[in-house]
Amino acid sequence: MISIASDVQGSTASTPWLDEAKVTFTRLTDQTNEVGKAFALKYVPVGVLLDAQGRLVRPVGLVNIDNEDFRSELESWVTSGEIPAAWTELDAGATPVMTPDEREADARLQLALVLLERGKREEAIQQLQQAVVCDPENWLIRKQMWAIQMPSAFYDGPVDYDWQKQQQEEEASGLLAGS
Repeated sequence: MISIASDVQGSTASTPWLDEAKVTFTRLTDQTNEVGKAFALKYVPVGVLLDAQGRLVRPVGLVNIDNEDFRSELESWVTSGEIPAAWTELDAGATPVMTPDEREADARLQLALVLLERGKREEAIQQLQQAVVCDPENWLIRKQMWAIQMPSAFYDGPVDYDWQKQQQEEEASGLLAGS
């Protein structure tokens, strides 16, 4: 089992959260959204469950480890290797191909990463804002932007969901009003 955090600011931003969660298995940080692109992810948390041969054993989707049924299925699969029937009944569907707008949003995310590495925070935020305009349903990109704009809402204690809701409302009347 591995944990993959998605954070354009790299492992220095994600490691404290993983430490606090007392994660004991391998931890990685996906700074360039490779996992997001591979599985057309636009939100977190999700579970990508692969067997030892690298085959997807459960459709990629939301997971809640506090859900007793899911936890039991996961523990059973990990210990026995048998895929729970409930997982085979889920609709896997095909991973959608990125639209031109989604590709532009990803390109802007990648440019924002380069700008951040060069210390150009404000320019990076502008690129992320444009990425959100291109792909307004992409919460991975949106939350990366927010974490750069207001790190304390993400990294200084519990995530500030009230601040996120306020940002969402402001974007609806400003940044995304014309989309």
